[in-house]
Amino acid sequence: MKKSLSISALAVIFVAQFVGILGILYLRYCMDVQARLYNSMINQVFVEKADVEEIRSLLYKYEYNMASFMISSKITQEERLKELDNVELGIRQQLITHGEITKKMERDSEKERLFRSVNDDVLNYLNYNRVLLTMKDVESTESISQFMNTFVFPLMSRVNLSISTLSEMSKVYIGQSKAQMDSHLKSTKYFSIIGFIVLIFSLVNSTIYTHKVLKELEEKNKFFQSKSEANEMRIFEIQNKTIMGIADLVESRSGETGQHVKRTSHLVNMILRQAKKKGKWSEILTEEYIDNVTRAAPMHDLGKIVIPDAILNKPGKFTPEEFEIMKTHASAGGKIVYDIIGGVADKKYVDIASDIAKYHHEKWNGSGYPNGKSGKEIPLCARIMAVADVFDALVSERCYKKPMSYKDAFALIERESGEHFDPAVVELFLELKDEIYAEK
Repeated sequence: MKKSLSISALAVIFVAQFVGILGILYLRYCMDVQARLYNSMINQVFVEKADVEEIRSLLYKYEYNMASFMISSKITQEERLKELDNVELGIRQQLITHGEITKKMERDSEKERLFRSVNDDVLNYLNYNRVLLTMKDVESTESISQFMNTFVFPLMSRVNLSISTLSEMSKVYIGQSKAQMDSHLKSTKYFSIIGFIVLIFSLVNSTIYTHKVLKELEEKNKFFQSKSEANEMRIFEIQNKTIMGIADLVESRSGETGQHVKRTSHLVNMILRQAKKKGKWSEILTEEYIDNVTRAAPMHDLGKIVIPDAILNKPGKFTPEEFEIMKTHASAGGKIVYDIIGGVADKKYVDIASDIAKYHHEKWNGSGYPNGKSGKEIPLCARIMAVADVFDALVSERCYKKPMSYKDAFALIERESGEHFDPAVVELFLELKDEIYAEK
C-alpha cells in the first residue's frame, strides 16, 4: 500500500513538474515570439522615424544655407553655393533611402502615401530653389519675393506638415506596440503562477528570463530616446539659424546688416527678465514663455519681404497710398510665420511668433495697425516688441533719417507711454536705462 502510494505520489509529482516545465517553456516561447515581434516592429518604426527626422534636419540646413546664399556678396557666393550643393546632395542621397523604406510599406496606406508625398514635395522644393538661385542676380527683388511666396513657402509648409504628421504617427504606433506588449505580458502571468505552484525553480528561471528581456527592451528604448533627443536638439539649433538667416535676408533689403533683429531680441529679453524680477505678469512669464518670445523676436518684420523695394527703401516720407502698402507687412508677417514653421515647431512658439509679427505695430490707444487693437487686447509679447523695435529704430541710422541720441530716444519712449506704448512696459524699459547705456 505504501509502495503504491509512493509510486502514485512520485507519478503525481512527476506529472506536476512536467506540466510546470511545459508551462514555463510555453511562457518563455510566448515571450520570445512577442519580443522578436516587438523588436521587429519597433526597429522598423525607428528606421522610418530616423529617416523623416534626417530629411527634416537636412531641409533646415538647406534653408539656412539658401538664406545665407541669397544675402551673400559676390565674393562669397562661390563658397556659399558649394555648401548649398553639398547639402542638396545629402538630401538627394537620403531620398534614395527614403524610397527604399517606402517600398516596404503597405501599398496605398496613409503612411505610404505620406512618404511618397514627402519624396515628391522635397524634389520639387529643391527644383524650385534651383530656379530661385538663377533669379538672384538677374531678377528684381519683387520677382524673387513673388516666386518665394507663390511656390517656395507653400511647398515648404506642405513638406513640414507631412513630416510632422509622420513623426506623430510614429509616436502613436510606438505607444500602441507597447500597449500590445503590456497586454500580452499580462495574459502570460497565469503561466508564471502555475509555474510558481508546481515548480519554484522554473518560476525563478522564468522571472530572470523575463527581467532580462524587459531590461533589453528598456535599454533599447532608452538608446533610441536619447538619439531622438539629440537629433531634436540639432534640429532646434538649425531651426534658429534658419530663422535668423531669413530675418537677415529681410533686413538686408532695407539696407540693414541684420544687427537690428539681434539688438531688438536682446532688448526684448532684458525687458522680460526685468518684468520677472519685479513679479510682473507672473501667470504668463514662465521660462518657456521668455525663451519663446526672445527666439521669436527676430521674425517681427518678416512680412517686409512682400513690400516692394521702391517703398521699403524710400528716403522720404510715404504717400498715403505707399503707407497703406507698407502697413500690409504686419498681416503678411503673421501668415508667413505659419507657412515657414507652422508644421514643425511647437504651437506655443509659433503662436507667439505670429502675434509678434502681426501686432507689433498696434498702439496702446488703439490707433495702430493692422487691426486697431488697444490696451491689453494687444498680446503682451507684441507690446514688449513694440518698445524694443521703436527704440532701436530711433537710435539707428536709416535710409530716410539720421540716428537719434539715446537721451532723446528714451525721452520719446517716455512721452508715448499710455499713447503708443503699454505704460507698464515703458516703466520696466526705463528702469534698464543705465544697463542699456552701458552696452551702447
